[in-house]
Amino acid sequence: MVSFNFSAEHQQFAEVLSDFSTKALLPHYNRRAASTEFPFDAFAELGKLGVLGIGLPEKFGGTGAEDPVLLGLATETLAAGDINLASAPIQVGLVGSQLLYASDEVQERYLPTLISGKETLAIALTEPGSGSDAGALRTTATPVDGGWRLSGEKTAISWAMNASATLVYARTPGTTRSQGVSCFLVPMAAEGVTRHHMLGMGCLPLGWGSIHLDNVFIPADHLVGEEGRGFHTVMNHFDFSRAAIGLMCLGAARQSLDEALTYSEQREAFGQKISRYQGVSFGLAEQATYLEAARLLCYKALWLREAEQPHTSLASMSKWWPPQVARQAIEVAMRIHGNLGYAAEFPHQARYRDVMAYLVAADGSAEIQKRIIAADLYRNGTVAY
Repeated sequence: MVSFNFSAEHQQFAEVLSDFSTKALLPHYNRRAASTEFPFDAFAELGKLGVLGIGLPEKFGGTGAEDPVLLGLATETLAAGDINLASAPIQVGLVGSQLLYASDEVQERYLPTLISGKETLAIALTEPGSGSDAGALRTTATPVDGGWRLSGEKTAISWAMNASATLVYARTPGTTRSQGVSCFLVPMAAEGVTRHHMLGMGCLPLGWGSIHLDNVFIPADHLVGEEGRGFHTVMNHFDFSRAAIGLMCLGAARQSLDEALTYSEQREAFGQKISRYQGVSFGLAEQATYLEAARLLCYKALWLREAEQPHTSLASMSKWWPPQVARQAIEVAMRIHGNLGYAAEFPHQARYRDVMAYLVAADGSAEIQKRIIAADLYRNGTVAY
């Protein structure tokens, strides 16, 4: 029989995070969402809770074996309190999974402080001329005595403005597409590295920005993984993160719908509570249905990952559709609140803007996800999964 129950350990962890999300994160979300300052204090608290080390080695402070479902539960639960901080376990998981292919020196320097929430590391893959087409990147890594010289520009990077180091993907001159792309650990203090803030409409605390590399020397022991295999390694882990991103957006949307549900029982119009009007109650019923369907899709993708079964298509489905569902749900919650839903002093407008970021960026746009899904459909000759 198919079971939709989480393990006792997962449920217990989710309860701890729910309490933290409600009491510590939610009351200050609106203030943090309006600031470009990275919330290092709250980030460190996540480290103390063990949230930042999911799936990373215990010797560095992590939980051990990869646990996709636990990552999904963590991001969904934390997003009800603060969607920006909820992205931290995903970012740390992506960076950490790459660092496992790095030298012992690099791992020992960065993994403990990353998992404990003492510093942040960014991922620099996207370039001005290559967004979802990451295989078209132009940043070069020229071999020299003792290492490489990196030159190029990276853009749309989360944590660019607060990271102490960045994973930079660059190609050996003369190579094309995904061939010849390697991953390098680049300290942000290295000579020739400059960064610029890119102010977006949402996700302000995440320090979205661009990085310019001007003939930056990177020593040989800062190569992460095999030379020429960096692109393949990071793509494999995007399947892990895409479903978690979907759940993160849904967690934020669920909080807005819960707040709309409560408000509809308090607000009166024309002599009765607005919850008695079908224009309000049916909207909540519809959005609750969409959220549940999208949530199950995400967890199925994560379960397949855990079972080591093919899950690329479901991961892409989880990245393009759940954020759409979340945006629509938050919009309904805003309308139920009337002018208060639009007011800056309430969190719905902030959640709306923060969720929008995941419709156009972060692990590929909706269009690139549909391209991946369609390719899989034609390859298998069926729409059944």
